[in-house]
Amino acid sequence: MPRIYEKCLDEAKIVMYHYVRPIKNSEFSDLKGLEITQFQNQIAFFRQNFHFADIDFFFNSLKLKKHERNSSIFLTFDDGLKEHYTHVFPILKSEKIQGLFFPPAKPIEENIVLDVHKIHFILALVNDKKMLVNDVLQQIRNFRKDWDIEEPEKLWKRLSIPSRFDTGEVIFLKRILQRELPKRVRESITRELFDRYVTRDETDFAKKLYLSLDEIKEMREAGMYFSSHGYSHEWLSYIDPENLDEEIKKSWDFCKKINPDGEQIMCYPYGNYNSNVIEKISEYNFKAGLTTEVGDAILNHENAFKLKRYDTNDFPQ
Repeated sequence: MPRIYEKCLDEAKIVMYHYVRPIKNSEFSDLKGLEITQFQNQIAFFRQNFHFADIDFFFNSLKLKKHERNSSIFLTFDDGLKEHYTHVFPILKSEKIQGLFFPPAKPIEENIVLDVHKIHFILALVNDKKMLVNDVLQQIRNFRKDWDIEEPEKLWKRLSIPSRFDTGEVIFLKRILQRELPKRVRESITRELFDRYVTRDETDFAKKLYLSLDEIKEMREAGMYFSSHGYSHEWLSYIDPENLDEEIKKSWDFCKKINPDGEQIMCYPYGNYNSNVIEKISEYNFKAGLTTEVGDAILNHENAFKLKRYDTNDFPQ
């Protein structure tokens, strides 16, 4: 992996994390994430090359009309995973680093597993990705009897384009089950696969996977920052205006519950946003938006809702 972060060492860096856990010898040994030792190694690397900044510096920088270069780095943690409490939080606390955490509200409040995470754990347990693709394509053929869905072969050709981190099969499965099919269809297929390959006890799995409100409170009281990753982790630019307002309102209400006195950031689910999304989150008084676009973060007023981030895999581990 090219070290694209090296293009400019005197610009702010925002680094994105998801799974940080013991992976190699676990039940989900193929889950894409970071081993704890790799996370610790990365912390040491960051100390040598950057300055860990806090959320006050972040918001003060966004008030500036002009961009001021700096070597600050911020660590962001998406999805509200329990391992952020059990594994990440003790390390950050010991190192006196403020982590920025962005949990989606629905799995924490309703004890459900988000489809995006169901897909991750299905992929982690099913080694034969071609078999899984063929299974999904056949289910799509069955649904086409009652739904207006593009031909499976055309969907495969259009969506199976490898990404930075995923093969064609994996990126197809993610896109088809996260976004491309009608919501009821993709939810039905994902639920069936999750029940078959992972577990039928979704509630228990959710309680083990996501942070609790008490854990969030403890982390906040120790200096960690919390804000929004949406309510139900939807692709925000694909939601119609009425449902977008409801999604943002629910996420805002959850923010005020877990961070009642702080200014709020929207960490866009999937990094997905457009001008309508920015307008809507601004109406609810969010002060910034984090994308998944790769690059340095230009911390000023003009760029506040289009802040780029690096993936953890862009740095040495």
